[in-house]
Amino acid sequence: MTRRARRLGRIVWCLAITAAAGIAPRATPPARAVEPGLAHARTPASLGLHGEDVSFPAADSARVTGWWFPGPARAPVIVIASRGSGTMADMLPAAKEFLARGFGVLAFDYRGFGPHASAAAVDSLRYIVFNSQWVDDMEGALRYARRRGSAQVFAWGQDLGSVVALAAAARGRGRCDAVAVEGLFGTAQEALMANGTSVLRDVELRHRRLVRRGDEAISAVARLRSPLFVVLAGRDEVTPAAATRTILARAASLDVVWELPEAGHAGAEATPGYFDRLAAWFKGRADAPPMRLRG
Repeated sequence: MTRRARRLGRIVWCLAITAAAGIAPRATPPARAVEPGLAHARTPASLGLHGEDVSFPAADSARVTGWWFPGPARAPVIVIASRGSGTMADMLPAAKEFLARGFGVLAFDYRGFGPHASAAAVDSLRYIVFNSQWVDDMEGALRYARRRGSAQVFAWGQDLGSVVALAAAARGRGRCDAVAVEGLFGTAQEALMANGTSVLRDVELRHRRLVRRGDEAISAVARLRSPLFVVLAGRDEVTPAAATRTILARAASLDVVWELPEAGHAGAEATPGYFDRLAAWFKGRADAPPMRLRG
């Protein structure tokens, strides 16, 4: 019997046991897998924002499209790493919050997401939880923001964007000046194990091809040299606080851990004071001397 057959056999056995016990099994395509959108659900104008359509090269030279929202002269810029669902348009409310606090903002669509993608591209991402090409896209966005003359460039992400922002910032000194994220998963393989899709051999092999080892959060967090702010949501069942803490034990530049006991995996930004706290931290990093790294 092949290894794959044995693994599938175990899954069938587990499903039989749960059915006999009256337990509803979890659906195979979980929220953990990306769900790209092809259409922008809203426009900057619909929120009273004035965004510039921009295009720039990713780290691997692929073209990335985004919206540039200028702040005051020489204002720090926050590059938003989108979630694993929808498009950059879903991050516009957050962009508006940062703009109101004196930052410039750059939002962009990962490849395979947004109007420049296709239904075939979306279908090809079924079961995918992470892809180093999206880190290439984020790295290109950070470089673009720096070229626009920004005094400081910061990164912020939620959900998939947490891992993407962390990995891009960790690729080298000078990528960005500080990073703020929410929950993290250590490796793509761990995420596949957690959501049950690791038993699909083709999915496991695809992730080994798509994800560079150095981009995994467990590796990136140890190499990151920019100050790191992490939000821990107490009710996060996708990237639990305890699992994120295990990853952060390897962090060399961890500055702040902010616990939100009542927040879940989605919607932490609705916590009163969320954007005020982040904005104050980012502005503090703009004025602070270089951090003394741990270890």
